[in-house]
Amino acid sequence: MKKTLFISMATLLTSLLLTACSPASGEPPAHYLERAGTALMEAMGDTEQLENVLAIYDEGLERHPDNAELLNSRAQLLASLGRYEEAKRDLDELHEEGLHKEGMLLRCMLHERLEGATDDALACYAEVEAAYVLASEPDDYPNANHILAARLAGSPEADALLLEWQDSDDPMKNPMLGEMLEMEREALIKQLLP
Repeated sequence: MKKTLFISMATLLTSLLLTACSPASGEPPAHYLERAGTALMEAMGDTEQLENVLAIYDEGLERHPDNAELLNSRAQLLASLGRYEEAKRDLDELHEEGLHKEGMLLRCMLHERLEGATDDALACYAEVEAAYVLASEPDDYPNANHILAARLAGSPEADALLLEWQDSDDPMKNPMLGEMLEMEREALIKQLLP
């Protein structure tokens, strides 16, 4: 009897350990981000494969609905797939919890792409520009996203920021990016979010 009880306890413990370690009990968010990242690289723009990447993000968010990194990654993928309403919804949710500057900028551009250059969209860009200003150090040169936010906000600082960036040794600076920063508003939004 004791031997049977001991075997039953051992079987129960093994079962519990296997259950705790199985994917069904839920992997950490990093697991889904890694899987999606690998699948994203393999997709190379193939829409069907990108939908599979989206399914990975969805699976991760089912298990970790409050994970900002998963939600942000899904929003970026949705935007790249042209599913702007869904992407904006994810970014709106993140905005309530503190979205990083690049996510804030994408959120504003999605707002403008969906509703036009409204006062709300301009205020959104001004919020992003202010976040870049707060995060910058005195010796920093502006990056392209800071300039873009300032331009789209209609900031009087936009031209000065662009000139400063053009004169900088920013390793991300290239002629194509420079041309984009000088595009007309509507063409720029359509270029980034077709």
